[in-house]
Amino acid sequence: MNSEVPLHVHSSLGFGIATPAPSATAAANAIRHQGGSVFDMYLAALACAWVTDPANCSPFGRMHGVFSIAGEVGCLNAPTAIRQVPESTVPLPGNIAAWSAFRRGGRLRLPDRALLAPAIALAAEGFEASVDLKINLLAEEGAEMSDTLKAIYMGETGTPREHIRNPELANFLQILADSGSEDDFWRSLRARNPGPWLPEETLENPVQQPAPRILDFETDGQPQRFLTAGAIETWGTWTLLGAAVGVELRRSGVLCDHARAMEAYVLSTILLLDRIPFAVGTLEPRFARPYVDIDIASEAITIAERVIRLLDAPLEALWNDLEKTYFAEPARRTERGNTNHFSIVCGDHFLSFTTSIGPWFGSKVSWWGAPLGYSYAMRSNSLFEGQTHDVTEMSPIIIEVGGRPRIAIGSAGSERILASLTYLFFLKFGLGSREDMADLLATPRVFPKDGKLRMHADFSPVARAHLEARGFEIVPTEYGLEHNIGLVNVVERLDSRRYKSGTDPSASGCAL
Repeated sequence: MNSEVPLHVHSSLGFGIATPAPSATAAANAIRHQGGSVFDMYLAALACAWVTDPANCSPFGRMHGVFSIAGEVGCLNAPTAIRQVPESTVPLPGNIAAWSAFRRGGRLRLPDRALLAPAIALAAEGFEASVDLKINLLAEEGAEMSDTLKAIYMGETGTPREHIRNPELANFLQILADSGSEDDFWRSLRARNPGPWLPEETLENPVQQPAPRILDFETDGQPQRFLTAGAIETWGTWTLLGAAVGVELRRSGVLCDHARAMEAYVLSTILLLDRIPFAVGTLEPRFARPYVDIDIASEAITIAERVIRLLDAPLEALWNDLEKTYFAEPARRTERGNTNHFSIVCGDHFLSFTTSIGPWFGSKVSWWGAPLGYSYAMRSNSLFEGQTHDVTEMSPIIIEVGGRPRIAIGSAGSERILASLTYLFFLKFGLGSREDMADLLATPRVFPKDGKLRMHADFSPVARAHLEARGFEIVPTEYGLEHNIGLVNVVERLDSRRYKSGTDPSASGCAL
């Protein structure tokens, strides 16, 4: 399982899998062969990621997702809950509650032992550290890990281990496989090791199952529908708004020239990020009562009209306007990773789920061999009114075309999540690209941040020259985890039988 070479683009008949790790993709496919549902496939893949991608996900983290199962659509939000414990940055996890909710809801076909077998084998027998994991371990965040985590992943010389074993996590997964209920599971764990929570605290954190946020529009005579987990804990709503702005700009006819179209995208992204009721890169609320109950269609028209005005504005007027947005604010350090995404499709069953633990390796403290999640809200002490769960940057999306699911997509990378997805949607639905979405992942990207444009070095020279002439400073950016502009995973149905999967060229994900 560990020796497979990651494939960034792959075509299959009847199914598609795109995950952040080859072992996770292989586990999902093995469960498919055993007759598992897409939920079974996802959980098996997720458990493997808990083992091999510990910088970005953990059983003690959070998840959000959306699904379309033979006509039934829904979403599941399992954010980490905020504890009333002074000075603590460790929240109540959501992932285990989500696992139990899948089981109670009849979503799973196979027993937990079957779903967890691949992950247990990886943790017990060991796995080869990926390039991405080594980068995470050597980064500043890796240096801050607790001694317990360092002992698992780092050798005596202070370099990442080539072969990693995590027997304590294997024991954790085995207890999960053998537990009859969520309560039994937590009781068993805490009887052996109480963990960082107070004796009187429970780890009860019920999942939320709201209706998905939906965006309907039409391009080229075909009805399109976007579905996302539209809760205040996610950025799904804002990603849909970005897609709607691209469609409005296409209708206006201002995207005929490619270089000018790239300026339109940059401007729309700046205005979109400025519209979000949280400070970019901090997750701190700008208002006492941030809200996501917006009219996407009308807001898209408003932003598109403003973009069109700025496209025609003289340089002085353009920058006078941009100086009033977040784009001109002092540079903020934001996390480059700490999230991963799973797109899994089998027949008419589509699933798009994103997970996170906060910064790389979460709180940097472990329990049962896994990093504990991190609470931004508890660290910042800037909760908005009525807040009970952590805000997190996730935008898992399913796109329907003509009433049938066509694409399952999502991304990792802090605010780059929104930027990478809206860029791909701009290419597909704004510029009308005919390329498959998996192939579009290789298209050079641009991302406005801290008053500059992060831009892949092979970006269109003509568009780059146009943006420079419009006063934008360019920061050439190479591909790779350290400087990524979003880490996207996608599965697209091409016709009744063929599916095409793609993982981002800047990461070590694997498509099948």
